[in-house]
Amino acid sequence: MSLRLRDVTVRFGRVTALDEASVDLEPRGVTAVIGPNAAGKSTLLRVLAGIQRLHGGAVSIGGVDLASIPVRERARRIGFLPQRGGVSGSFLTREVVGFGGFALASGRQGFRTVEAAIDAVGLTGEADRPLNQLSIGQQQRAGLARALVQVDPTEGGLLLLDEPFSAQDPLEIERIATILDEFTAAGGGVVAAMHEIGVAWSVADHAVLLAGGAVIEAGETEAVLSPSALESLFGTRFVDSAHGPVPASRRRIDASSGVDE
Repeated sequence: MSLRLRDVTVRFGRVTALDEASVDLEPRGVTAVIGPNAAGKSTLLRVLAGIQRLHGGAVSIGGVDLASIPVRERARRIGFLPQRGGVSGSFLTREVVGFGGFALASGRQGFRTVEAAIDAVGLTGEADRPLNQLSIGQQQRAGLARALVQVDPTEGGLLLLDEPFSAQDPLEIERIATILDEFTAAGGGVVAAMHEIGVAWSVADHAVLLAGGAVIEAGETEAVLSPSALESLFGTRFVDSAHGPVPASRRRIDASSGVDE
């Protein structure tokens, strides 16, 4: 299902988080939203989830104004994962993952059952522990499992993920990337805010560059994540590598040959 933002403005007091932002997002595959701190990435995801008040503009999904879609139906179509979990209290991990089922109509299920979702994110051994006793990375993965229970990619389900890789070790990054591959292969879409360019280069089909609340560029990952565009966005020099653009300061140089390793 297509996603479209037109001239979207969001303000928090005197701060403008999104400034007449416009972009068309691909309905399938993974789209990385990239920008410096305070660029508006989290606000953009909240707008797409329909949980952020707009001060101007409009958002549509599948050609329908997002604001006109009933909350329960929206919850069945869109799974939102904030950077930090919003669940308080001593709920067990299994219970929190099961919350995803509240959005479903009778007799329907999302991409995974509760047990399958917990297993997919590598938390089987933590399923009966209170969520608030888990690490930040584990809590993030529990939130992803909840979203997998909540939405069905075969019906055009959408995952909105805020920095899903930020607190994960390399093994868990690979685990999450595999989940996203499976979700999009089944027909779903993913929009994820990311900071790490290398991860975005590896997992994303499309990318959106955001700065000062405005969309600077959007398109296929290889075209958008060019060293020149990233240098302009972040204010530091980028160079090409075998794993995509990287800050020039991260290059390893063979001292004897002067060749990049």
